[in-house]
Amino acid sequence: MAGLVGLALTVLTVLAAGPAYAATPAEVIAVAPSDSPSTIIANAANVVPSARQLAWERAERMAFIHFGVNTFDGREWGTGTEDPNIFQPTGLNTDQWASSLKDTGFKGAVLTAKHHDGFLLFPSKYSTFSVASDHAWQNGNGDVVKNYADSMHKAGLKAGIYLSPADLHENQPGGKFANGSPSRTVTIPSDPSEIVNGITFTFNSDDYNTYYENTLYELMSRYGGIDELWLDGANPTGRNQPYNFSDWIKIVRALQPNAAIENDGGPDIRWVGNENGYARQSEWAVVPFTGNAATAADTIINPPGGYGAPDLGSDSLLSQRKQDGTSAWNLLRWSPPECNGTLSANHNWFWQPGDTWRGVPELEDMYYNSVGRNCNNLLDVPPNRQGVFDQSEVTVLSQLNARIAGTFNTNLASGATVANDSGTSNTSGRTPNLALDGNLDTSWQPTGSTGALVFTLPGTQTFDVISAQEDLHIGQRVESYAVDAWNGSSWNQIAGDTTIGQKKLVRLNSPVTTSQVRLRVTGSRSTPTIAEFGLFKRPGGSTAAGSVTSAASGRCLDVNGASTTPGSQVQIWDCDGAANQGWTHTSGNQLTVYSGSSQLCLDAYGQGTTSGTKVVTWTCNGGANQQWTVNSNGTITGVQSGLCLDVTGAGTANGTPVELWTCNGQSNQQWSIH
Repeated sequence: MAGLVGLALTVLTVLAAGPAYAATPAEVIAVAPSDSPSTIIANAANVVPSARQLAWERAERMAFIHFGVNTFDGREWGTGTEDPNIFQPTGLNTDQWASSLKDTGFKGAVLTAKHHDGFLLFPSKYSTFSVASDHAWQNGNGDVVKNYADSMHKAGLKAGIYLSPADLHENQPGGKFANGSPSRTVTIPSDPSEIVNGITFTFNSDDYNTYYENTLYELMSRYGGIDELWLDGANPTGRNQPYNFSDWIKIVRALQPNAAIENDGGPDIRWVGNENGYARQSEWAVVPFTGNAATAADTIINPPGGYGAPDLGSDSLLSQRKQDGTSAWNLLRWSPPECNGTLSANHNWFWQPGDTWRGVPELEDMYYNSVGRNCNNLLDVPPNRQGVFDQSEVTVLSQLNARIAGTFNTNLASGATVANDSGTSNTSGRTPNLALDGNLDTSWQPTGSTGALVFTLPGTQTFDVISAQEDLHIGQRVESYAVDAWNGSSWNQIAGDTTIGQKKLVRLNSPVTTSQVRLRVTGSRSTPTIAEFGLFKRPGGSTAAGSVTSAASGRCLDVNGASTTPGSQVQIWDCDGAANQGWTHTSGNQLTVYSGSSQLCLDAYGQGTTSGTKVVTWTCNGGANQQWTVNSNGTITGVQSGLCLDVTGAGTANGTPVELWTCNGQSNQQWSIH
């Protein structure tokens, strides 16, 4: 209640102050009818996230886990008439989910506790369509949600819950969904034995809302901390069932005050408008709308133009007027986007037999176009019918994480001297060095709406990715910026972009080598802030990892046991898509691989140049014995020796070692790189 009082006071102050007033920072800021476009845009610069929104935004990468009866019947959307006994994950291992996600860079997950079919992955006192009805699995005593939440908490990961508002089971004859029942005064939970910490709610609800509120109470009170609640807007029933969103939100706020709630329009997180995992090039977190200021922070909204509007949050949208010349909106709200997409190459959300997974280049592109565009990435990773992630899924995620970690583990700007550029001064306490102190809660801020920073690097550095992050405690303000590199006599612009927000990543077409970099903020809604700046180098340049396959056997070039020990001889092995079979041919003619957490190079052992020289992995050093030419005839030859990469003795069995040999045109010296 105190938060709402404070919000109301902020809104009243803005209304009384008039068009020239710059609003006090808040999650919601009012727009007066007479406010000019410039005043509205200036006030938008002071809209800031709540603590729960900020914590959610900084997670950046979350997994979506679709699991339920659809996993077992091959459907994406069920019917609500399934036999609960088809749900039989006999090898359920949620610890494997959690460890796999943690090891591959995810900060948490969101589990479908109930999808549109209505099947509950937890026992409920209010439904007979749940795991408790499934006597084939754990004799009806199973609780997937508990297993999941316990595993996530144990691994130190965020635990999110998806609870579909639509319900095809309750839509069946005799069900509660859209059954025309009148609203009446109800107490939630309906069963007094379910009350936790004395917390109850009195609502005016029809049959279905009462049912939903009871199951929501169960989920929010049984399983420890919940970090996100997902409310899908899809409704495959074809019938109109009013949802008491405001009451649902009250339950969550009381029982899980740190949980960020996602729906198409919030209240904490909004859908980005597509299911491709891509954000807009200019992705704003501040959205205009019309509503009640006192309850706006806890209200689901319909953003102007729809969730997929290309200009959502833009200056032109904020500036729109009614026919009488007054503002089209009366409120501005912080509403950060979530970008959801599938790991499945077939765009399936639930695991399907024979499904294949997107490749690392496509997933990496999704990462740059979501996390790198001010949007959290929610990537669907579905468990199989045994109740675990397929190893092939984990392998792709490992390769992706190796690529991301290999890029961002080392900030090449670290250790740089940072100074205001000529003509730029900073506000008090927001000095240049704060843009490179590793702390998102501190920032550099120029005194004007534009300004520039010069980074004098610790020696010459080569990079091909640029990162910038704003201080969201102050708001999202940058509208355009550019990055320049010093060529010894002048500055050359190497990158330019629009908005920043939580994070903006720019990939350069080719690496840049320099000792000085300049960041110029060229446009902003108010005095901008830069919390962090970074320069990074993608491993192997812009070419993603792929397999190197022997023409003679069809087996892959493999680092035995994913060894990280330099000098380990490489071999051929059944292709499995693991990271220790993912090779990148770099612009420097190296063949690099991630084995374990280490990037290693294919190496002619001891700089040998004679037939029979072992081919091993070694720490990359740029030597000629680590340089390889990929030839059009399928051979791979050592730059230093001129000898061919050869499967010893023309062997085709798993474990056959690879060596250098005089080129002879045989198939055991022919390779394909995918």
